[in-house]
Amino acid sequence: MVDSKKKEKKVSENAILNAILIYVNCLPETFAWRNNTTGIYDTGKKCFRSRKGKYNIKGVADILGITANGRLLALEVKRAGGKPSVEQVRFLAHVNRLGGIAGVVRSINDVKELLKI
Repeated sequence: MVDSKKKEKKVSENAILNAILIYVNCLPETFAWRNNTTGIYDTGKKCFRSRKGKYNIKGVADILGITANGRLLALEVKRAGGKPSVEQVRFLAHVNRLGGIAGVVRSINDVKELLKI
C-alpha cells in the first residue's frame, strides 16, 4: 500500500538546470552555457552586492547558447510551481522578438518542445 501522504521529493532548480545544460550541449552543433548573474559577495558586509553598471541587464536567462542555425538560445529554468520575474519575462520576450529562441523551461521535455525537436 502506498502512503498518499508521503511528500514527493522536490528536485532542485540547480539539478534541473544542470540536466538541461547537459542535454542542450549534446544536440548537434549547439553550444550553451550557464549564465550566472548572482551578485558579488562582499566579505566586509557579508552579503551579495548586485552588479551595477550601464550594461548590466536584469532578468538575463539562466542558460544562454547558440543553435545550429545561429540563433540565440535563452532558457529560464524554473522548478515546478516557480514563476519568472517581470524582468525575466521581459528578457525572454526581447530575445524572441529579435528572432532568438527563448522560454521558461522546467524539464528537458520543455526544451524539446521549445526547440521543436
